[in-house]
Amino acid sequence: MGSVTIRNIADEVKNAARLAAAKNGRSMEAELRALLVRTYADASKVGQRRESSIQKLIRLGRGIEFDAPPRQSFIVDEPSL
Repeated sequence: MGSVTIRNIADEVKNAARLAAAKNGRSMEAELRALLVRTYADASKVGQRRESSIQKLIRLGRGIEFDAPPRQSFIVDEPSL
């Protein structure tokens, strides 16, 4: 496995990563590793999963009919000056 050293990270970014790591109960290194894996591992499969999820939602939505409520008009009084 390779390793990476990243320098000159803004303090706000580093603090946000530290807080996220603490929230998830892991070290900052483990948190950043998880972020990199989620972002870059099997990028082609991620796109396919997203596409199939969209297709699944479209399939679920087909054939659904609903009655939209009728529009209502509102009369707005102009303020007196």
